[in-house]
Amino acid sequence: MMRFVKFAGGILFGAAVGAAVASFLAPQSGPRLQTQTRDLIDEAKRQGDLAQAEETETLERRFREKVNDPNALTPRETPV
Repeated sequence: MMRFVKFAGGILFGAAVGAAVASFLAPQSGPRLQTQTRDLIDEAKRQGDLAQAEETETLERRFREKVNDPNALTPRETPV
């Protein structure tokens, strides 16, 4: 499973880098290119955060099932 996560992360990173390089080679003005590149990077970050959250949720659910404890990995309140 960890190999798949690393592989998927590599694909996402490669796609983001490829898109950024392609945008630099596009015949556009400097400010417009900067805006598009910034938007592209922001979208890649959002997609990465979403993928991480989904994978974390999946792994926590699987762990809870394995240990047969629905409260495993949940934050506990600390006494004051």
